[in-house]
Amino acid sequence: MAEELEYLSGFGAHLSSEAIPGALPRHQNNPLLCPLGLYAEQLSGTSFTSPRHLNQCSWFYRIKPSVTHEPFYPCIPGNKCLISEFNQHTTSATPTQLRWRPAEFSEIPTDFIDGLYTVCGAGSSFLRHGYAIHMYVANKSMEGRAFCNADGDFLIVPQHGKLFITTECGKLYAQPGEIVVIPQGFRFSIDLPDGDSRGYVAEIFGTHFRLPDLGPIGANGLAAPRDFLVPKAWYEDASYPNYTIVQKFGGELFMAKQDFSPFNVVAWHGNYVPYKYDLSKFCPFNTVLFDHADPSINTVLTAPTYKPGVALLDFVIFPPRWLVAENTFRPPYYHRNCMTEFMGLIHGVYEAKQDGFLPGGASLHSCMTPHGPDTKTFEATISRNEVNEPFRIEGTLAFMFESSLIPRVCQWALESPGLDKDYYQCWIGLKSHFSHNKESVDENGTKSSDIPQS
Repeated sequence: MAEELEYLSGFGAHLSSEAIPGALPRHQNNPLLCPLGLYAEQLSGTSFTSPRHLNQCSWFYRIKPSVTHEPFYPCIPGNKCLISEFNQHTTSATPTQLRWRPAEFSEIPTDFIDGLYTVCGAGSSFLRHGYAIHMYVANKSMEGRAFCNADGDFLIVPQHGKLFITTECGKLYAQPGEIVVIPQGFRFSIDLPDGDSRGYVAEIFGTHFRLPDLGPIGANGLAAPRDFLVPKAWYEDASYPNYTIVQKFGGELFMAKQDFSPFNVVAWHGNYVPYKYDLSKFCPFNTVLFDHADPSINTVLTAPTYKPGVALLDFVIFPPRWLVAENTFRPPYYHRNCMTEFMGLIHGVYEAKQDGFLPGGASLHSCMTPHGPDTKTFEATISRNEVNEPFRIEGTLAFMFESSLIPRVCQWALESPGLDKDYYQCWIGLKSHFSHNKESVDENGTKSSDIPQS
């Protein structure tokens, strides 16, 4: 089925698609009578008066409009592990470095909605500013129900198990090593062909992801717009008694019943669409002489704030690549950062952590909390004989959600049996290599003993 899916390409482009030729109106969006007796419906992702280069909306031409449903009422039982308001009543602040082991799969039938849980976040969905970082563990397809997030955009990073995602624009397939973005307000359903599934989700409030500016890099590199794929129109014209729409609104789940599939869009056009991206297509840039580039050079997508160069949330990856820097400590340097870094590992071993950071696990290093390579990584790096030889990092894929907002952590994450309470131990073994009297040689080959002392 994955091989049969076709896509349109182009990030941020105005696209159009018809499942039946002639289903799109010509020359206008909302004619008195739409072709094939369809209903016209607009989905706006930005305000009507947003500047043209920021304005995002799409027009759907559907068999029945999405308004045709019964009233919403709270889901019972709801998912109590979803948070969209981060304050002292819902979450806790901690500057301590945190790390979690991979969540275990459950034998209880659990779909994507029920398996989604918040780890940390900042801000408020009601105030339209902030973000939430979730993880999910599921083993069951969404049957007879669709999910709609009224709070923000979802960036889904599968780590284990494939995803078949049906959206109002059409169908998407994603596997580990790919990402999917579902913009705010889209209805979607996730099928799990492999059963057990696990991954990460970044949610942003009040803005949308875009490609980062390239600056001195120029016109090419990092993630290319043409490699972002958008589903082609696909529709379902069938009766579904008691089909359920689950809507996340202010972090709470509500549900409404209807008697037809929400995926009844026969044609659409616009620039507000779900999309996928294969991370192996990312073109990384790197140091070619000395020192270590900042991780911002690996940004795939960014959600900017009104401050130039400051992100509400960046999505950064650490893919296979060559390291060639001379006389340089090549793993990430020790640092403290005004940004907060949440890291996940899709597969392999992360270059700065030889032990304890596992695929499906996560770590959180908050604003101005020091972090960097563990003891084993540091000692192995400085003891390597041929430090100037080119070296290829391969068999790994790690990523980072980075934000300018300080996160608050959910209580269940702090009390999780998967929390690594000994995480700090990975740095305790770092020892002093300082020796004032030790003979040293500078980059010109001059011994310290040959330098005249004043």
